[in-house]
Amino acid sequence: MKSSDVPRMTLRRAVEWCGGIDAVGDALNVDGESLKKWISGEEKVPQPVFVQAVGLILEAAATKSPRGRTPDSSDSGRKERRH
Repeated sequence: MKSSDVPRMTLRRAVEWCGGIDAVGDALNVDGESLKKWISGEEKVPQPVFVQAVGLILEAAATKSPRGRTPDSSDSGRKERRH
């Protein structure tokens, strides 16, 4: 993956996770046509839009219920109860 693809892929993920083109456009204060051009690679994603899209994804990820439990540093990946 090229680093130039990251902003475009970030917008695509934001659209998937955050309710579609219109919802993301509203959240980023941009029109849907611009979003479509950026996602398709027709135009370069502006840096401020990319940064805001990352924020949307982080917010969406924080509110999604996890599919499976991922061990974190507090339990060292242990499955059994600690004593």
